[in-house]
Amino acid sequence: MHRGVRQFLKWVGANRATLTLNPPASNAELRALEQTLGGPLPSDLRLILTRFNGGDLPVGKMLPVGLEPGTIGAAVRDYAEAVKKDFLDPELLLPFCETAEGSLLAFDRSAGPVSDTWPIVDYYPDTGEERMIHRTMDGWCQTCVSEWESSDFGAEFTLDVYLRKGERHVSVEPDVATAYASVAHARKRAGMPEESMRAYLAAARCVPPLPWCDWEALKIAVLIDKRAEAYEASSRLAARAPSAAWEKRETSPLWVAQVVAPLARRTGSPSRWVRMLSQLEEAAPDDERDDVHAIRVAMETGGPFPPLDPLREEPIVPPMEDLDAWFEAVRRSYHAGVLRDEDLLLEPSMAPLRERYPLGDCLRARRDF
Repeated sequence: MHRGVRQFLKWVGANRATLTLNPPASNAELRALEQTLGGPLPSDLRLILTRFNGGDLPVGKMLPVGLEPGTIGAAVRDYAEAVKKDFLDPELLLPFCETAEGSLLAFDRSAGPVSDTWPIVDYYPDTGEERMIHRTMDGWCQTCVSEWESSDFGAEFTLDVYLRKGERHVSVEPDVATAYASVAHARKRAGMPEESMRAYLAAARCVPPLPWCDWEALKIAVLIDKRAEAYEASSRLAARAPSAAWEKRETSPLWVAQVVAPLARRTGSPSRWVRMLSQLEEAAPDDERDDVHAIRVAMETGGPFPPLDPLREEPIVPPMEDLDAWFEAVRRSYHAGVLRDEDLLLEPSMAPLRERYPLGDCLRARRDF
């Protein structure tokens, strides 16, 4: 038995009187489900089901074995219908827990032929979104117990509670991107841009990565003038990939080029950045390629960069004659969550502020939920 599963079952046993749990599943019930699914259950899940066949836990509702509504088999069938695949497809997700947020924790059976190596994804039936959230069932169990035994258990949800939750997940599974992404988001809201940037980069280095984390890291790195980190993030963003990958990166080749170009020029050694811009030019769709090409040529020749296109019809914070007052208005808007990083970096009307003020200072104020 894995350590995390042992801790999980020990905690459940010690708190059983306060939980609503079903009687254990029999071997016959487990074999019947496995026969219906056409393959074995992960041994850790199977073991848990022999102790209690589903029930309510602080993490959500564990699903029991069976095929009727509210069971593991029914959840697999619902997923098959949602993705329009055959119920017996061996690569379908295998849900086992419904969270309080309405998502399903499920084993990703497409990740390998051996059930005990399947990672756990968070699946949202409403949107179809799936993201790997735990490397193993053992990691999920350890994370659950670390939450339930922490001083934050049952506390009001705050920014500090959210940050500590992410840090606990990182300590249990230091190779899981979603753990670092949670920490990165919390640290950014806490006014800690350097620490947030490092966590986003860690998320982007994981296998599998969260592709949008490089874009988040790049924006922060440019705003606070962290050149090595900006180069790392933009290098991954510029890597060759199908066009669909850019949707997952939540940016575009043009935006990446526009963001990195001014910083690259400040380094005084633009040659390696030119190679990156060449890759972005190749990746750009037809309506962006000429603009990325112009940025690359400007980098090579030292000429002016092409002008930025307005992000919207009217800027969120209109220009003011008093630059100090304008900068303070920008800070207030950012702290209120109205102005975003893209505005600080790409809104053409803010060029006078970018030349005079460290707009990265906007990131150094705490923004509680």
